[in-house]
Amino acid sequence: MKKIIFIFATLLIFFGCRDRAELSMERGEYFYNIGKLEDAVLEYKKVINSFPNDISNVDFDNIQMLANAHHNLAVILFKRGYESSDETEKSLYLYAAKSEAITAFELVPKDTYKETWDKIQKSIKE
Repeated sequence: MKKIIFIFATLLIFFGCRDRAELSMERGEYFYNIGKLEDAVLEYKKVINSFPNDISNVDFDNIQMLANAHHNLAVILFKRGYESSDETEKSLYLYAAKSEAITAFELVPKDTYKETWDKIQKSIKE
């Protein structure tokens, strides 16, 4: 019985220590993977909104998570824009995707983020 209580307490501590932003990030990735893009967008926005505009006091791991949320949001918006047949809607999605991609790259200048930004920019010019 003590072993069961110990295992339960350990699991509770492990899962209880993760913050809301991290859980939202995981849910966003899950929703994206199963094709529920609207739910994924909401979760990524929760991550973004959980951090202050001034990130000078935010640790690097959280900045990376924030950048990843912006990048994933950019990918979804780009996908929506690329698939849209309405030119106005397409333009709105692509420019929103570009803004998210730029933010991701400015937070953490990764090649992946720059490639997404470039792909979106190329699509806007076409």
